[in-house]
Amino acid sequence: MSMSSIAVKRPVFTTMVTAGVVILGFMGLSRIGTDLFPDVSFPIVAITVVYPGASPAEVETLVTRPLEDAVVSLNGIDRVKTFSREGLCTVLVLFKLSTDVKDAATGVRERVSQVRARLPKEVLEPTVNRFDVSAAAVLTYTLQGNRPLSEVRKFAEDVIKPALEQVDQVAAVEVKGGARKEVSVRLNRTRLDALGMDPGMVVARLRAANLNVPAGRLDEGNNELSVRTLGELPHADALRDVIVANGPDGSTVRLRDVATVEDGYEEMRTLVRVNAHDTVTFDVFKQSGANTVAVTEAVAARLLELQKGFPADIQADVLIEQATFIRENAHEVEVAIFFGGAMAILIILIFMLDLRSTLISAVALPTSVIGTFFVMYALGFTLNMMTLLGLSLAIGLLIDDAVVVRENIFKHLERGKNPMQAALDGTEEISLSVLATTLTIVAVFLPVAFVDGMVGQFFRQFGMTVSAAVLLSLVVAFTLDPMLSSRFSKSIHDKQDTFAWLKRPFEIVFEAMENSYRALLRWCVFHKLAVGVLAIGSLAFMGFIMGLMGNEFVAEEDRGQFGADLEFPAGTGLAETSRRSAEAEKEILQDPLFKTLFVTVGPQGEANKANWRVIGVSKSERTVTLNELKDRVRKVAGKMPDVRLTISEPAFVEGAAAEAPIMINVRGLTYEDVAPLSRSVGEILRTTPGVDDIQVTVSYTHLTLPTNREV
Repeated sequence: MSMSSIAVKRPVFTTMVTAGVVILGFMGLSRIGTDLFPDVSFPIVAITVVYPGASPAEVETLVTRPLEDAVVSLNGIDRVKTFSREGLCTVLVLFKLSTDVKDAATGVRERVSQVRARLPKEVLEPTVNRFDVSAAAVLTYTLQGNRPLSEVRKFAEDVIKPALEQVDQVAAVEVKGGARKEVSVRLNRTRLDALGMDPGMVVARLRAANLNVPAGRLDEGNNELSVRTLGELPHADALRDVIVANGPDGSTVRLRDVATVEDGYEEMRTLVRVNAHDTVTFDVFKQSGANTVAVTEAVAARLLELQKGFPADIQADVLIEQATFIRENAHEVEVAIFFGGAMAILIILIFMLDLRSTLISAVALPTSVIGTFFVMYALGFTLNMMTLLGLSLAIGLLIDDAVVVRENIFKHLERGKNPMQAALDGTEEISLSVLATTLTIVAVFLPVAFVDGMVGQFFRQFGMTVSAAVLLSLVVAFTLDPMLSSRFSKSIHDKQDTFAWLKRPFEIVFEAMENSYRALLRWCVFHKLAVGVLAIGSLAFMGFIMGLMGNEFVAEEDRGQFGADLEFPAGTGLAETSRRSAEAEKEILQDPLFKTLFVTVGPQGEANKANWRVIGVSKSERTVTLNELKDRVRKVAGKMPDVRLTISEPAFVEGAAAEAPIMINVRGLTYEDVAPLSRSVGEILRTTPGVDDIQVTVSYTHLTLPTNREV
């Protein structure tokens, strides 16, 4: 007994199975998260080594090279990138996508441990971390208050940061802006020399005096007590009273006698501004693989509770929210899916001219789509651009099987058979053709899910979603469609059609279409050579048209925001960088098309650089394009002398670096060979039409395999 026979003869069973599929689909939909793209993981391991006070050349020679030599021979490595900066070495080990990142990180740690003894003693302990681009900042808040920024920052670190880090799937909260409390000790060299002391002695005494250490145990009869020596200094006055030496006459020398102790704030190396006003911000980072929308909603709810206990003058406002774009994109695709489904049903009604047939066929569409949500949930997918794209593409395919089956059943009804017999015979007659058509579609899309590389990670969910939806539609066409046809169809033999007058205009059009197609088909049959030439010519012409089109990994988006990196001449101080950047910021904010300008002066401690996050009004509120907004920023920045500007859009994968569309690597054996050549390449690019934002980075940044330098 075939599947269709069971479905027709057991209508209750068929109905309950279909209802179960729909219920599971709704349960899966309620548990599926929403994201912009599928969770893409890149096996990257980062090594960070701090070498205080060392120049880039020393970091390169004494730290970077030994680390390179140690890790470069690991299995599965694709590339090794190293960055040598003042006092800091960063090594990024990029493995092939098939590599297990946990095993890769373990291998890197072992190699770093082996080479640790060869590094300078002044080097701090190397840190090895898995670099996960999906563990990205999904929210940025600005914290305003009628009090010094240092107090606002302390409030953020003491109250907001620990509370939000307890939220499920939040990895960390990073506070920026303001200054931390710091006690500075300024030694008087003259007094030290008079007492025969050196700074190292003072530092050693201060370290010894500012400790809490265990002091053993104390027995009291049957009881035992643990003893601790509490020596941690509670405040600056206690620090001033620390004895650092004894004078020649046996007198004690306290720190206040040889130094000035100031209870103040640390030196500012990074400034944060929003719309030309100094502020404090905090970024919320999600955990690897966590859902962006879910994390955003949980953080917003937790922060709303916290704000009830905030001081009256402190207010937290959202500055950047990644979930906004995700919701907007998902909503647009969902609307397209509903609209496409409605149009498909309408087309069926127009061509079949039978309301019963249309309704029976249309049931397959929501049943297949809703059932697919459960498959997506079971496979760990999310509602993202790729899965929704798959569903929108499958809308037209999901109803095909049901339409073909219903049309054949309708043909048997026209022959005078009763509804049940027509459903059985019509489905059995067409079953092999429908099965072949569906499996052909699956054979096209399912292999997409197993493509290797980064493209495969993106399209896996796409291919699996389309295949699951089409297979579900096949099951529905073989079960629910014939069952409904057998129960709700009526014999049409010698039946008077009440709506014949309404159908007549459509039938006239269809008859004309059939006659035209018959004539065209007759011509094609008798002119085979002409048809062949036209087919081959069309193929060649389409190839020519395709060559005129551009190529992109993903389509360009207008999110209304972009980034701008400003680099002033080397040696420019933080205050000067801030002043020059502030002048340009005020001019940009005078343009009504820009609503927010988020500026970080001195990112990563580089005093001669400034990073702008420019947020314009939404696309619906302006007539100019995003590229025109970028040109306005270029025009303002171009007024500043000796500044290099680089415009970039947010990366399409959250957390990934926003790299330029075209990057040219100039390699050589020595820095002196590479630097002049790279500048020459930059000058050539500046004279190339259509090329903007040329940035020549001359630094000890290089790519290995084989080991060399990259500029």
